[in-house]
Amino acid sequence: MTPAATETETLLERLRGVTVPTIGHFLEDGFLDPGIARLAGSGTVVGPARTVRIAGNDAIAMNQAILALEPGEILVVSMSGDHRHAPLGAVTAAAIVARGGLGVVVDGMVTDVADLRASRLAVHARGTTCLTTKRHYGSDSEQGAPVECGGVRVATGDLVLASDDGVASLTRDAAAGVVRPAQESDAAEPDLLRRIRAGEPLEGILVH
Repeated sequence: MTPAATETETLLERLRGVTVPTIGHFLEDGFLDPGIARLAGSGTVVGPARTVRIAGNDAIAMNQAILALEPGEILVVSMSGDHRHAPLGAVTAAAIVARGGLGVVVDGMVTDVADLRASRLAVHARGTTCLTTKRHYGSDSEQGAPVECGGVRVATGDLVLASDDGVASLTRDAAAGVVRPAQESDAAEPDLLRRIRAGEPLEGILVH
């Protein structure tokens, strides 16, 4: 493993121990529209983004993106504003798991939600539908290029954090800058909760 790869893996490991809302205490940007919510999976999932923009309901673009996935990545799917057609269902989810993908974030719909919940995949999307993409072999879709997902620009290699609370996508520099204060905040929280539950005056806790 190269030094850069080792550094990235160390950063990912530190981020896995941080709650995503804690990062929201320190950063304003990078948080996807809360309409993109968890539909399957559990816990906090962290990994590099692999992006795809799907145009014209093109199912083949999704298949090609899955073939490009590296183990440990999270597939980030822009539907080019289409919030009716699902690019992800039982078969595509199984293929992503087979490729070693950790999760999928779709700025749009998914289908086969019972199968998604039975898989090992973390899935975030705007909702579910019975209407799916088609095998069009369109030419307007693209893989690996920066996409807009939930109002956030996401590039392949950015770090995605997905949990029950939502999704954030951060550049590596932004993630490296926020991970220490986020860890410290999370470490302090149990004692704050203990003090509140013990009846300590709130003025000494909330305004200091």
